[in-house]
Amino acid sequence: MTMPAVATEAAFEFPPALVRRLREHGTPANGCLAGVTDDALVRLLTTIFFAGLDTYEGEHNPISVVFVGRHTTADFVMPEGTAAVAAPLYRWKILRFAFPRPFAIRDLVKFGVAGADQRIYSAVGVLPDGRLAITGLAREGVNTGSDPFIRIVASRPGCLSIRSGRGLGIEYERGVIVTIDDDRVFSAGSVHRALETIARSAEVDDEVIPRYLDAVVDLAHEMVAHGRGGILIVSAEEQPAVADAAPYRMVLDSSLAMLLRLAWRVTVKRGSGPSAPHAPGDDGNGVSAARVEQTAFGALLRNAFLREAERVVEELGRLTAIDGAVLLSRALALVAFGVILPVRQQVLLVEGTDAGEGGAHPADFSSRGTRHRAGATYAADHPGSVVFVASEDGQVSCMLCEHPRAPVGLWRLTAETTRGK
Repeated sequence: MTMPAVATEAAFEFPPALVRRLREHGTPANGCLAGVTDDALVRLLTTIFFAGLDTYEGEHNPISVVFVGRHTTADFVMPEGTAAVAAPLYRWKILRFAFPRPFAIRDLVKFGVAGADQRIYSAVGVLPDGRLAITGLAREGVNTGSDPFIRIVASRPGCLSIRSGRGLGIEYERGVIVTIDDDRVFSAGSVHRALETIARSAEVDDEVIPRYLDAVVDLAHEMVAHGRGGILIVSAEEQPAVADAAPYRMVLDSSLAMLLRLAWRVTVKRGSGPSAPHAPGDDGNGVSAARVEQTAFGALLRNAFLREAERVVEELGRLTAIDGAVLLSRALALVAFGVILPVRQQVLLVEGTDAGEGGAHPADFSSRGTRHRAGATYAADHPGSVVFVASEDGQVSCMLCEHPRAPVGLWRLTAETTRGK
């Protein structure tokens, strides 16, 4: 008698497997990895993972760590291109302990209470003798551009999120490493063009469009971070009719596009440099007191707009955890959430069809459920809109129908990188 075939079980990985991915996906901007041994990184990730399983007074709190690498004495880390006089516009502010604390689960769990909003992190570094230690608390400022440090967050038991600027995004979900492939989809091709078209229809300035695209990428990351899956729609329509029947329809408020436009229209003037003649009221570095004040005010104003944009991205990302779709306008304003989308069983769906990808071929939808079918139906019925669908296992797909007679293109933004390895 022939025995039935038995499916091969998935190969799950323990957190030390993240070290290789961390090395692969890190960039030169992540200078904190320089000179740090793999053994130190294994201990870093494993300790944070187990801290994420623990509770403080019976409650689970996110464990938020910023890894600063070999012991640093810098109190501020400034965004690229920011004048030194604009101290309020920092990337990181380190609140340093007089004496480093041992890198222990109990302290990470205790500090997790203060970092519940993921703005206060435990600053972890490598001491001169090679030991890991908690050197202080790190306050996160404006999250723009590259980042020399690496953020590691255990937002819930069994999961780790590792990020740094735009160049590093790794999600560890219940034994599977998931990475989001931003560049392949967002740097060029059909989805890139569609989002640019939507942005221009919202009167987004050319210089702001890259920031608009970055905000969409950040929204996709937030969908993965909460681990519950969801649907996010960037609409190509001014007034999507599907919102009319939504249980949670919004009065339109400020949009992400508006906040980004205001931030990048702020003129942050800099002084003329040390070689300039000294003027009355000069500070000795060629920057007059009036110029310093104007620079600091411009930096503060830009900082306020960018911080508000970050907060909006986080809120919109969290809303995708609620059943139904989150619907955004062209300008990335919240139109409605909890939107129940229609589902058609027959939707022509093909794998991403950008030039150089080998031509169109049918996408396999057999392992996906109602959420993906609803997203595909919406994309088919609303050409030009971009639909993101996240599964509870961390997988994220992007769907786009370029014109009414075209099939729906499917781009997989994430890949399970540990199965069978």
